[in-house]
Amino acid sequence: MSTSTIEALARAWGRIAEEAEFPADYEGTATPQAHRASEAIQEQIRERIVATNDMRLFSLLHLLSPASLRMEHALWPEDYERMTRAVEEALRQA
Repeated sequence: MSTSTIEALARAWGRIAEEAEFPADYEGTATPQAHRASEAIQEQIRERIVATNDMRLFSLLHLLSPASLRMEHALWPEDYERMTRAVEEALRQA
């Protein structure tokens, strides 16, 4: 992978993050704004995959989804635990 490829990726990601209003000062700490932006980006990726059947984007979605889930866990631990219990109960009943 060449430096120019990484630079192109950085520019593209910068535009995507700006359009989704991802916090410019994001340093890894979960915030509601970062979570909303991450979810918006994932939705755009899903729509693109469905519209074009371009599965190259699936790997990016695969990376972003767990990060978003970790943000949810950090931001709303009670909701996350409630959801986890509900899923576990549904699996036991299945």
